[in-house]
Amino acid sequence: MDGFDNQLKETLTYTYEAILERTMNKSKQFPLACEASRDNLLAYLYAKETISESLVRALEEKGLSLFGYESHVLSRLALLLQWMHASPTVANTITHRQAEQLLEERATIALGNARDGRCTRIMVTLDEQIVHEQEKMEELLLRGMDIARINCAYYTPAVWTKMIDCVRQAEERLRQHGYGEKRCRIYMDLPGPKIRVKRLVGEEHPLKLAVKKTEAPLTGLLSIGKPPQVDDRRLAFVIEATAKEEIVLTVGDNLSFQDMRGRRRVLQVVETISPTCAKVMLKKSAYLQAQTVLTHFCHRLFVRSVMPIPMKIPVQQGTSLKIYFKETHLDAAPADAVKMTTTLPKAFRNVRVGHRLYIDDGKIFAIIQQVTDKYVEAKVVSTGKKQRMLKEGAGVNLPDSFLHLNVSSMPDEDRKYIPFICQHADMIGLSFVHTPKDVANIHDLLIEYGAPHITVVAKIETRAALHNLARILLEGLKLSSFAVMIARGDLAIEVGFEHMSIVQQEILAMCRAAHIPVIWATQVLESLAKKGLPARAEISDVSLGQTAQCIMLNKGTYILEAVEMLSHILEKEEAYEQRQQAIVRYMTQQGMT
Repeated sequence: MDGFDNQLKETLTYTYEAILERTMNKSKQFPLACEASRDNLLAYLYAKETISESLVRALEEKGLSLFGYESHVLSRLALLLQWMHASPTVANTITHRQAEQLLEERATIALGNARDGRCTRIMVTLDEQIVHEQEKMEELLLRGMDIARINCAYYTPAVWTKMIDCVRQAEERLRQHGYGEKRCRIYMDLPGPKIRVKRLVGEEHPLKLAVKKTEAPLTGLLSIGKPPQVDDRRLAFVIEATAKEEIVLTVGDNLSFQDMRGRRRVLQVVETISPTCAKVMLKKSAYLQAQTVLTHFCHRLFVRSVMPIPMKIPVQQGTSLKIYFKETHLDAAPADAVKMTTTLPKAFRNVRVGHRLYIDDGKIFAIIQQVTDKYVEAKVVSTGKKQRMLKEGAGVNLPDSFLHLNVSSMPDEDRKYIPFICQHADMIGLSFVHTPKDVANIHDLLIEYGAPHITVVAKIETRAALHNLARILLEGLKLSSFAVMIARGDLAIEVGFEHMSIVQQEILAMCRAAHIPVIWATQVLESLAKKGLPARAEISDVSLGQTAQCIMLNKGTYILEAVEMLSHILEKEEAYEQRQQAIVRYMTQQGMT
């Protein structure tokens, strides 16, 4: 070998020995049964620090590459040294083939068996409507759904039970019709400490109640006096009215009115909640506002307020937002801004002037202007190219405010769901993981309820989780079944959209290094699922997601088409990869590489 080769060999030998020594020393701090994964993860972290860009380029000039070495760091470096006729220190390290086998074994334990033709599983978020569409559930299973996701931030245990029963009944019917076993795993996502807009108050405006010709009439709530809380997801609006005389509402009553355009419309009572509160149906679009007169036989009701469900208020650049900590302060506040409360007031304890605030997956971007003992005021900086509707239930992100310092990743409300999940689910999603202790705590709870076998999925969606990712993975290696979800929606806001590509690649690499299965989530084929037509960039996104062991789809009108296309793309991608690998193996056998 010439001088340059000797220099390269010496540099690579020094690098290998340094990584090996640091790995062996550090591994003593993390006693684990799965030593191979622990050591390889540590070796990968040290390799990132130690291997210089110049060394990578020098190896590439010799036709040697470190690309894709994450799963078997030390063995890859040792093989390169052997090729250069060096004698590296022998270490009991995992090989490429062993790493692949270990990852697939763990994926099978955590996510269930892969299908013939593709290794990547497909997870689908279920909608409440699915319980009334048994044939659609069967189609989801046939077209490729492997895991059914239930988001515990929505619905109730009674609805979750119906969803799970629907899955199991569909499995049984397919088996009876000769389709074989279509076992689908149940994954339940804990809500976690997600901040959401709880209540909104803005200036009174005429409200358009739009009834589309192709859809059913709108159902709303009409109350004489303050309306009660009614748990019905079909409600689209609520009207509070006053009356000068006593009026009793009964099923079949019609309340006629002239809307803001002078058009005659009718509200028909379809169900009574009490003598002064009823569900009403509107068959044609109408514009309503305060003081609209509703005629009930010979009596008259006067609209005091009309609000959509969920409440929506238009905001744009320059709009002032006041986030109140208590409902009582909100009610007494002057009407000088868009006012709201949130589901997690204590999340604002560390907020400071100048901090960023994002609402509705970043569609509304604001900057904190003032912090008081009653509220936080922010000014909207951007809503994109158009006015946005701020609505109740929208998510709120505070990427600068160290949420993890004063908010647990598992609120008390989440703990109430654990017994149900232990009884019905195969997998549990831990939202807004911050530290390895969060993973240990959820596992302890599963043991307490007799379900240590349930797969724990750590959702990586905060900057704190990124900072602690290596330790979270090491904690996960202690569990019998563990996986990571790259929750790109909240994570993109936390780290900045411009950094998201690098961040998601780094999470994938670290999980490969630890041989831990990954779920690729948020907005995959979203345009297809919701609108029926995929965006070109979404197809490329699927190709990148194929490096994970599972891809998650969110609910949508065209979810069947999305599942079918995703399954087809994955099968094509994996078939292509297998052909390429076969070519490489053949060339290696023939001494051509």
